[in-house]
Amino acid sequence: MKIAAIDIGTNSTRLLISEFKNSIFHTLEREMKINRIGKNLKISGKISYDSAQAVSDTLKKYKALLESRGVTRYRAVGTNAVRKAMNSQWFISYIKESTGIKIGSITGEEEAHLTFYGASRSLDIPKSILVVDIGGGSTEFILGSNGNSLEINMAESLDIGCVNLSEEFIKDEGPDKIELEKMYSYICNYISGTIDLIGRRSDIAIIGVAGTVTTLAAIDLELEEYDSSRIHLHRLTREKISVIYRRLCSTPLNERKKIRGLEPGRADIIIGGSAILLEILRQLDKDSIIVSEQDILDGIIYTLVKF
Repeated sequence: MKIAAIDIGTNSTRLLISEFKNSIFHTLEREMKINRIGKNLKISGKISYDSAQAVSDTLKKYKALLESRGVTRYRAVGTNAVRKAMNSQWFISYIKESTGIKIGSITGEEEAHLTFYGASRSLDIPKSILVVDIGGGSTEFILGSNGNSLEINMAESLDIGCVNLSEEFIKDEGPDKIELEKMYSYICNYISGTIDLIGRRSDIAIIGVAGTVTTLAAIDLELEEYDSSRIHLHRLTREKISVIYRRLCSTPLNERKKIRGLEPGRADIIIGGSAILLEILRQLDKDSIIVSEQDILDGIIYTLVKF
């Protein structure tokens, strides 16, 4: 059986096609296109027509892939930007009319659960797991375990992400010291309550998913071409992230786009996302994070199959 998941996020539109055979999932396709429907969303409150059209164009290509691969079931979800936009229903209707794909807008709690399920199900970690998903418009914190049965103890979705944070604090040419200090202060205050709920425990393994964390891994590995097999389960230390962060902050945008491992389309938002990750690790007093290529897409895939 061939199944697929589509995630329409604040920054990117992603696709996973998987074959479920003999109780095992085999990845056939993973695709990603930066459409950034969350651009200026905090100011306008709406998804722009240009962004909607870009998503439509991407989904038309994805739909052709679904048909060519013989996909029998799929599920498409919209996350933070879709649920926050004042014209969310217009966007969902526009996509349905232009592509035939029906988008389901999910809550922050549903997003967190799907992300945890996707990231943790295949991991053999005999202790508590904190999955951190730094998206374009929100950051999810999901604390639980994946022992004999999946158990989630806490799920928090905060409206702070690499797109909305960068738009508010980062200049295109690069941030100055005052802007960085303001941004860090904002992040610190915004996430501190959630960190207190999690607790600063030594028995927690931190798993990072989504574009900010995987991009930092690609930069750390100096990848000429994106290689998910090398990125998956790569351990990023706080020290290495700090070094990369300082380099990003001191490099003008046009030059930042040329950094090995950094997709040019993420160059203007990677500083904000990196700052969020560094502050999370600092407040949790953790020295590293494990990078996972498996995330909400995999969680969606799992919901399409009866085990």
